[in-house]
Amino acid sequence: MNTKINKQIGIWLDHSQAHFIDISKGPAIVETTYADEHGREHFAGEAAIGTKLGPTRATNNEHHVHNIEREVLSGYYNLLADRLKAYDDIYLFGPTGAKFELYNILAGDKHFKDKNIRIEASDNMTENQMVARVKYFFNM
Repeated sequence: MNTKINKQIGIWLDHSQAHFIDISKGPAIVETTYADEHGREHFAGEAAIGTKLGPTRATNNEHHVHNIEREVLSGYYNLLADRLKAYDDIYLFGPTGAKFELYNILAGDKHFKDKNIRIEASDNMTENQMVARVKYFFNM
């Protein structure tokens, strides 16, 4: 007798953090992962977008700052995707477009080809509201 247990997870996410709500093992387990917003070390007296080069200071242009932000988000989404590979049913929800950006990455990954991934918009929520929403979504 081959009985497969579906591993279900809900993720509330925005561009700075993701809350994983795992309900496949009984009581909900909530873990939070944060995006690395710092990117690199800043020195005392340095502006937020400046770079210290020895005794002088150079200013980063907008294109360079955008590339750094994009690299940070890419690393963040790849970290989330790695954590989701073990799950069969994935529910993405949150207030920003981050859920759609993550979905596009998952859709392009062969590991998620046979997984059930659904997306829904939501507001900011407390941890208890997130757990209740995931349980309701998976009819638990």
